[in-house]
Amino acid sequence: MDEKKIKIIVLTISTILMVFGYLTRDVGVFANTLIISTFIIFSTFAFFEYEHYRQWKEMEEKLPVFLHDLTESLSSGISLPRAIKVVSKNDYGSLNALVKYLANQISWNVPIHKVLDRAAEKYKKNKKISTALKIIREAYISGGNTVAVLTTLSESLEMLQQIEKERKSILNQYTLMIYAISFIFLGVVVMISKILLPIFANPQIAGVGGSFGIVDPCSSCFGVSCNICDFFALMAHNLFGLSPEKPYYYISIFFILSVVQAIFAGLVAGQVSEGSPKAGIKHSLILLSVVVGAYLLLFRIGLIGV
Repeated sequence: MDEKKIKIIVLTISTILMVFGYLTRDVGVFANTLIISTFIIFSTFAFFEYEHYRQWKEMEEKLPVFLHDLTESLSSGISLPRAIKVVSKNDYGSLNALVKYLANQISWNVPIHKVLDRAAEKYKKNKKISTALKIIREAYISGGNTVAVLTTLSESLEMLQQIEKERKSILNQYTLMIYAISFIFLGVVVMISKILLPIFANPQIAGVGGSFGIVDPCSSCFGVSCNICDFFALMAHNLFGLSPEKPYYYISIFFILSVVQAIFAGLVAGQVSEGSPKAGIKHSLILLSVVVGAYLLLFRIGLIGV
């Protein structure tokens, strides 16, 4: 089953769940179906987005190997179209789709320069692959030493890969720091929830200066703020089992802040370690799972919740 069909099925199931929740006329059921549907959609689209990124990275890693094999075939004295058809029998992982595309186009007697143009346009989302194909095309049309050009190109790509690996190993420590910051953020939430909020909520402190007392903003809401409070109440009830009569404002807002911090921290980790926010999707999902699990655990043992 291809990606498009899976996305359509997921969207259909999610829509049915939300419609079912709405038809029950039960706010709690509707909130649960909405949360589940949102999570399913986000997870599915994030998975495919990261899978595309992973495939692009594998293609980049296999590109120097393909160019090296192509150079060896050209060195034996055969033409470039023939050399591409020969190396298309090798296994290049995710790059097989590109190599097979080139070989098939050539077998249909399409001129090699047009084949390379079409391939460069088809894979234009990846600058390295697109640029490599354009360089091969220019080397072939100019009639220069194609073997020397491909040798230099493959060596340059290998050097870039080595530099990226070294960069990644150096920056991994910053990725660990981002994970550590997420855990520190949870620790700060625990401290605020169990130490600062009870102190500032003390009526005696409020009576001293008149400005240090903290009350639940949802205890006397009005207008649009009540809608926000209702959302917080639904979240606290469905995630933590809190009834609307119990204080839920702070645990809800802390949870939202932690979720936002986890998502963007993961994206930053991907940008720092691999130079792309898409690579951070896996970090975001990991941190998001940790945050949800940590909140459920901390609430059960009484370390958060005012």
